[in-house]
Amino acid sequence: MIVAICVFSLFHPVELEVQAAHASIVVVEQNGRRVTLEGSGAMKLRGPATATGRDGAETAFILSIPGKIRREFHGRLEVRAESGYLLAVVKMDRENAVASIVAAESPPSAPLEARKAQAVVARSFLIAARNRHEGFDFCDTTHCQFLREAPLTGSLAAIATRETKDLVVAYQGRPIPALYSANCGGKTRTLEEAGWNAEAYPYFAVECPVRGPVSGHRIGMCQEGAAEMARNGKTFREILALYFPATTLALWRDLQP
Repeated sequence: MIVAICVFSLFHPVELEVQAAHASIVVVEQNGRRVTLEGSGAMKLRGPATATGRDGAETAFILSIPGKIRREFHGRLEVRAESGYLLAVVKMDRENAVASIVAAESPPSAPLEARKAQAVVARSFLIAARNRHEGFDFCDTTHCQFLREAPLTGSLAAIATRETKDLVVAYQGRPIPALYSANCGGKTRTLEEAGWNAEAYPYFAVECPVRGPVSGHRIGMCQEGAAEMARNGKTFREILALYFPATTLALWRDLQP
């Protein structure tokens, strides 16, 4: 499945640069022109454009805002002009997005089982909370989920994604837009306590094994708490059972649409 994620929007870019990554080929279409990039060739984008592999296939490309940020992605790129800025929308495989989110969102010292829990909640959110923006599904900021480039195949983030492939947190037969924050300070909150409207799942207040300064909204999974549970031998299934009571883990294809 493909998700459309807008990247670099916090920078309000007026110019982007795209080039091929590794041994890939990138076909750029802009202003009625088609340019094929290989090797170290790069192209400036100052208006609407697309970048794909041959015949519109996915490809590996490097996208940058010159002098500010540079990341490698795998998928298809669509650049749109809106309100004087450029929107860079990367259409990528969902599992690729999950791995990239796990790499970006997990605490640096988080063990594998905590990263597996992160992969499941990230995937659940991508499935259950689509179309959070007009014209694309998600952004790469904490408004949706932080996302960097895809991790290396042997990294913990990549392993966690592969070993939980297609698993989601489900409630009453449906995937939930699972939430998480950095540190709940010892106890998570309900939606009512946070002053938020009801969601697809009635978040519970649960005791967490980690104390410390609160960081984030304290709803759903506590990332520091999950890491501590993993260090103490808990599995990702046990972690998710604590933070999401009354839910099950299921393959998303087996659930109701």
